[in-house]
Amino acid sequence: MKLKRLLTEKYMQFEEDESPKLGIDEKRAFVEAVSNFHRYGESIYSSSNIAEMIDEIRGIIETAEALTLQESEHWFDNVTVSRHMKQLKESYKVFEKTAKEMQGLQQRLEACYDDMGSVLNKYYKVGDALDDSE
Repeated sequence: MKLKRLLTEKYMQFEEDESPKLGIDEKRAFVEAVSNFHRYGESIYSSSNIAEMIDEIRGIIETAEALTLQESEHWFDNVTVSRHMKQLKESYKVFEKTAKEMQGLQQRLEACYDDMGSVLNKYYKVGDALDDSE
């Protein structure tokens, strides 16, 4: 009985009065948004140089430690400077770990964005605005 009812139901369709109708302005706004979909890529791909940033900051931290310990022998208490440098290195470790996690998430974000663009491009013109006549 239940199976027969399932077979006669419309699969994933709205009833005629429930169907959302888009007006001309809404359709144009949608087409414009889809045509500008590629612009989101500028933001998504802009932070893809995380590994390079990690290396540069590591160099800064290592140089800061060596230089500070070398230059502060006569001006500051070596115990205090050593403690600050240890704190700096610990902060860097947390930074590096978080940045590597971000890099993985960045790659996932880029892949999802590419997938969405690929599917949208099958049905709409991504990157090309449509004329009013279309």
